[in-house]
Amino acid sequence: MKKYPVGSEWRRWDLHIHTPETKKNDQFEGSTIEEKWERFYSDVETYIGEGDAPDRSISVVGITDYLSIDNFKKIINDKRFPETIELVLPNVEMRILPIASDSPVNIHFIFDPKIVDTLESRFFGKLEFEYSGSKFSATKEELIRLGKQLKEGVSAAEAYKLGVEQFIPSLDNIREIFTDEDLRKSTIIGVSNNSSDGVSGVVKHSSYFDNTTGTSQLTMVRQSVYQFVDFIFSSNDNDRNYFLGEAVDSKETVIKKCGSLKPCLHGSDAHCNNKIFEPDEKRYCWIKADPTFNGLRQVLYEPKDRVRICQLVPETKSAYHVITKVLIKDDDFQNTPIFFNDKLTCIVGGKSTGKSILLHNLANTIDRKQVEEKTEKAITKTKIVKSMEVHWADGTIDETGNQSKHKIVYIPQTYLNRLSDENEETTEIDKIIENIVLLDDETREAYNCMCNLIKNLKPKLDKSIYDVVNLQDEYNVLSAERKELGSKEGITKEIQKLKKQKDEQTKLLDLSEADIECYDKATKSIGELKLQHEKIENYIQEIEKIDEIVSLEIPKLNIIPEFDLEVNEAINKVKKAVKVEWENQKTLLITKLKDYLENTNKKLKENNQIKEELQDKINSNEALSQLTKKVLIEEKRLDKFIEIDKKCVNKQNEIDRYVDELANTFESYAKIYEEFSKVINERDKIDDEELKFSVSYPFRSNAFCESIKKLFDKRVLKSKRDCINLEDFNYADFNPEKLKSFIKMCLRAEIPIVKGINLEVVLRTLLSDWFNITYNVIMDGDKIEEMSPGKKALVLLRLLISLAESNSPILIDQPEDDLDNRSITDDLINFIKEKKITRQIIVVTHNANVVLGGDAEEIIVANQRGKNSPNNKYRFEYRSGAIEDETPLCDKDGKIKKGILNSQGIAQHICDILEGGVTAFDLRKNKYKI
Repeated sequence: MKKYPVGSEWRRWDLHIHTPETKKNDQFEGSTIEEKWERFYSDVETYIGEGDAPDRSISVVGITDYLSIDNFKKIINDKRFPETIELVLPNVEMRILPIASDSPVNIHFIFDPKIVDTLESRFFGKLEFEYSGSKFSATKEELIRLGKQLKEGVSAAEAYKLGVEQFIPSLDNIREIFTDEDLRKSTIIGVSNNSSDGVSGVVKHSSYFDNTTGTSQLTMVRQSVYQFVDFIFSSNDNDRNYFLGEAVDSKETVIKKCGSLKPCLHGSDAHCNNKIFEPDEKRYCWIKADPTFNGLRQVLYEPKDRVRICQLVPETKSAYHVITKVLIKDDDFQNTPIFFNDKLTCIVGGKSTGKSILLHNLANTIDRKQVEEKTEKAITKTKIVKSMEVHWADGTIDETGNQSKHKIVYIPQTYLNRLSDENEETTEIDKIIENIVLLDDETREAYNCMCNLIKNLKPKLDKSIYDVVNLQDEYNVLSAERKELGSKEGITKEIQKLKKQKDEQTKLLDLSEADIECYDKATKSIGELKLQHEKIENYIQEIEKIDEIVSLEIPKLNIIPEFDLEVNEAINKVKKAVKVEWENQKTLLITKLKDYLENTNKKLKENNQIKEELQDKINSNEALSQLTKKVLIEEKRLDKFIEIDKKCVNKQNEIDRYVDELANTFESYAKIYEEFSKVINERDKIDDEELKFSVSYPFRSNAFCESIKKLFDKRVLKSKRDCINLEDFNYADFNPEKLKSFIKMCLRAEIPIVKGINLEVVLRTLLSDWFNITYNVIMDGDKIEEMSPGKKALVLLRLLISLAESNSPILIDQPEDDLDNRSITDDLINFIKEKKITRQIIVVTHNANVVLGGDAEEIIVANQRGKNSPNNKYRFEYRSGAIEDETPLCDKDGKIKKGILNSQGIAQHICDILEGGVTAFDLRKNKYKI
């Protein structure tokens, strides 16, 4: 028997197709039976072609006929179907009581081909129809007998056809036949649901029918039919939704009425050549299972997830997001490929059988850095194989040691609990949640805006710190220079003292006070006039250098080229006119300045004359001369002091403006973070049905305090508690005024800085971004930091699986070790089933509920050679297949291969290896039943 190592895959099944010689409505083309069959086979082959078009590659066919499997047997014996058709099933169609709108109810029996040889006695021979006091079975001979009794004189062929048309057994008769449990297990029964010949039309034949409620005297009869069958033959979306409990009735109500949730299957119902494999509106039937009878049975256990009615292959993934197989190049491991399904693959096995080795090395080959980081956090060690090739569906191959372009999410064993134990300010959990919320376009835009604002704020802040430090240095130089001059009061008193001494000296000379005053005034004016003379000359030179005062260029727009020329000509005319006018004005200005210069020279001459007239008298008295010089020096000192003092005041005002700005730094950061927080905290779009996300931006007080303590003399720092109390720091109390005071203390060096650290470093550290973006997620009213370890691990797993826009594969090692049993059965399984549709998930597990509850498409059974667990050849070997695989692996001669993995089917391995495997199988079979 052919094996399917990739497990359950979506394949096209057509379980309702008739053939030439069908007992009713044979419209197949051909003038003879042989010609009809030849044309039929040819059309089948033409339709499927090479089998490389998924929507035309039929894997399983249900050869359908009324009360007969003769055509099925012919198909099997002829062996004319293309190889792509991997399974042919017998589908026996018939009509049964009760009556629908137009005819008896149409019912189908799909049998396991293994029991075909027993159907004559176990099924057809036990069907009963009573007519004119005689009972008839559904064997060919009996149907001919029925036909002849209905119409005398007809041929055997006509009688057979008539018997088939009139043979209508009751549901009670059929139910009695299927008390044979082995027969029932080997049969899958379906019924039509349309109103003309389906169960939905049964209630119409009643004296009482309520259109509002849809009930009648036959409602219970209809429900008994539903309860007996396994599936519904229908492509109607309304039917599908109803029988899955997703319409007017809940799942519980549907199960109560119909016995179980029902899958809806569909086929082409071909009675002619142009309908072969082509149902109306291309409503193809896709089933996710091995092309086996047991594979078909899986749709009964997973009626929603295992079957689709649509044109294209369901649930396809991008090829670059799917790992197809690995090749391990190590003497301890099998040298044949290990395949992976593109949905959920579960790796199972006993302890130390190579489960985690396979997953770890798979992840390590693709993303070594991620694996190293996570295994370090998880504190796990795993055997590393010599070399591995990872093959992707897009044809690319990753090899050990080479950099991969593919992305995965790897969750090693115990990693989730290790994450939960973190107590850092920003944990891996924050990073995970951040990546989740940033999947939303608007949130990501707000985040980028926040980052840009922070990025732009920092250089601006750095420049302000640099500038204020330089200003403070300049202020300190001026302040020292001013201090060197003395004080304004002291200089003023010194001048007054000297002038008093000078007055006393003048009384002894032939000089009046007016002469002395005149001399002093002239001396002082001479200095001022000389300076003014120099300034006027410089001013004249600067004005003479100016040739043009207009510079204007109009850009060439090339809209109207000739007009550009006119514009430039106009500008040149204006320039020339302005130049002429400027030359005139410059001449006038220089003339006026020269007049000022001449007037200054005149005043300077006059003051020199006054000084010279009194110079000899004043110089004759040495004391008076010395006092005059001292007064002049002190007056110059006073002028310089006033000038420097003014500069100091201006510098201090400039410093204060910078300090005011810097004191608002924390508020500026906080405002940026607040705007980003609002986008998340005030929006529901990024939340899902169970998880609600939020963000906060706490001030990192501990880190702030510890950093500040390292910068200053701790004893002096403690004395400044009124401004900044680092022993009991409260950010809410550290307002801009206190920050301003502390910055000023730093600038004034009122707190000694630790040796080797400069003021700029101090301020950069003080005014760093001390805020911390922290994310939270709430589930069932609990914040993640308040959750139990199992619940927190579940939330983290949900987040990690939801992560990454790329829909990259998820590799998880034994998630059940981090979760409690309720979380596994109530949450984990449903979540994995939902996510495997869009992402490939590969899980190492020892929990049967994960495998069977999650309806894993593929199971990989791992084994390490041991005394009681021999392998075929290698120390580590792996066997893969679907849940529905129940047969051992055999060689070409039909003998079971050596090794424990080959000795039985995947289903049996699950029962043997996984605790509760048998119970989990029963639960899976019956979870949608009464």
